[in-house]
Amino acid sequence: MDAEKAIINRKSIRAFNKQIPSDEDLLDIVKIAQKSPSWINSQPVRIFIAKGDKLDAMRKEHKSINENPDVHTRSDLKFTPIREWDIESQNNMHNKRKADLSMFGNKFDEMKQVQSDNLFDAPAVAYITLPNNYTEWSLYDAGAMSEALMIAAQDKGIDSMPAFEFVKYPDRLRDNLGVRNRSFVLGIGLGYRDENNPINQIEGKRMSVNEVAKIIK
Repeated sequence: MDAEKAIINRKSIRAFNKQIPSDEDLLDIVKIAQKSPSWINSQPVRIFIAKGDKLDAMRKEHKSINENPDVHTRSDLKFTPIREWDIESQNNMHNKRKADLSMFGNKFDEMKQVQSDNLFDAPAVAYITLPNNYTEWSLYDAGAMSEALMIAAQDKGIDSMPAFEFVKYPDRLRDNLGVRNRSFVLGIGLGYRDENNPINQIEGKRMSVNEVAKIIK
């Protein structure tokens, strides 16, 4: 698969099947992602991949915490409510929700919550981290490397799901993964899509290129 096809074919998968990517493939896509640009070659990103029994235990704990109304997320990156985003971004988010509700009706929120509680049944999760004292420039590295990782995965036929859900409870991640002095920026579910789950029909419509880019001569 060439780069263009990998980028176009990649989509966020909200339900994975039980097939588990090999350790070799997971490390290979990280190695490829390391070629992404890094601000002054600082290379601040470290990736921790959970799978197997460790991830199964984390998944059960995550579901239990999600179901506890007395526990709220304290993510390392500040959570920003939709109403605080710029108006164009808000419009895109609202249009996405309208499309999802149009496709699935009132059952959509329940479907989405089930998958979120179970970390989308992802058989592997790559946690993207930065040093606790990272500069905002390092967020560029984290984003670039995350995208490169997902495209490298798609090239191998491995689907992905980048989500805030994976990093909602960073203190538990630090304990479960034995990670210290790192901030959890993003989690990326990795595996193979469940072709029978209708939630994977969701598509995020993109703005036209003329709305996004402007050539100035």
